[in-house]
Amino acid sequence: MRFGWLTLSPSPEEDAARIDQQIEQVCLAEQLGFGDVWLTEHYFTGESVYNDALLFASAIAMRTERIQIGFAVVQLPFHHPVRLAVQLALLDNLSKGRIDVGVGKGTIYNEYEFVGHGLRSNDSRERMEEAIDVIGRLWGGGPVPTAAGISGFRCPNCGPARCSAPTCHYCAARSRRPRSANAAGSACRS
Repeated sequence: MRFGWLTLSPSPEEDAARIDQQIEQVCLAEQLGFGDVWLTEHYFTGESVYNDALLFASAIAMRTERIQIGFAVVQLPFHHPVRLAVQLALLDNLSKGRIDVGVGKGTIYNEYEFVGHGLRSNDSRERMEEAIDVIGRLWGGGPVPTAAGISGFRCPNCGPARCSAPTCHYCAARSRRPRSANAAGSACRS
């Protein structure tokens, strides 16, 4: 049996101390034999003390050796797909292949997160699908050849090359709605 751990934070007044404590807790979890830690990405609520799960994961990667580092979930509409592909590839190298990337489109129940990023949730599915396509192409070694889609950009190959093979693990978050469930199933990779 494997045990994992999900991070949350209760109060903004304690953020600095909680960030240090959470890093120490992950180190202790690794010593105790936990298999993974799961990081959340939420903004403006205090649920996620570090907010930027990617940056926080890099700190964890540098302080640990074995524990798997997972994202529950990276909300793709809040990230530029090329930048995210590069950041995750770098994190894959820093962690020596210990990342699991859960992805999602965000939720209309957290519309304030979209507004805070200068977005609305009405095109979140398209943003998520575009990001999955772009990240997959770049991680596969190929360019992003068209200027179609929401972002409307072209991108040559970019690095760093990932260290895990054949792919990083990533899976879309699930939903009760059939369209979302189908998208999650088709997005899953391992």
